[in-house]
Amino acid sequence: MQGEGFGVQARKGGAGMTGCTADDVAINPVTERDLPGLNRLTNDPAVARFLDLAPPVAFDRTVDFYRYIRAQWGAWWAIRVGEELAGSVGLIPADPSSRLGHTASLFIYLDPAWWGRGLGRRAVEAMVEEAGRRGLVRLEVLVVDGNERSLRLFFACGFESEGRRRDGFLGDDGLCDLIQLALILP
Repeated sequence: MQGEGFGVQARKGGAGMTGCTADDVAINPVTERDLPGLNRLTNDPAVARFLDLAPPVAFDRTVDFYRYIRAQWGAWWAIRVGEELAGSVGLIPADPSSRLGHTASLFIYLDPAWWGRGLGRRAVEAMVEEAGRRGLVRLEVLVVDGNERSLRLFFACGFESEGRRRDGFLGDDGLCDLIQLALILP
């Protein structure tokens, strides 16, 4: 169920793959050796602007999250172009013994050097496939109002807006709304 053996190799001829070939892209489970690079990304000001974690994010916090995801049967996958770590995508499942056990929250973040090259869409699509393999029915995501790049990504992947959490995010410039999106899997 944990999906440790799963992963995807991007297919040839993928749309939006500017600056790298589809054969160079791999999306598969995060390993301990990825943690320093992922921690660096969560502390990058351009990335951290829309993350719920406020920098500085200590390396120990990244390690704790890695352990938490594994213990909760979640998924945290690295996005790589060749040998370069470009970002991560993941699922944080609801308690499977609860009435929400058919749902999971999806997250993604990318190194700004890889923005606009189709990696986000490939990663979200891979995680949607993984959610289907796990028998999940509903994926949820919260996007900070003003994060147009993420909104375009999730809408392009079939997510629909379900509402707002007014003043739900404390950004660098003050309180912002969160836009709640969801995807119901077939």
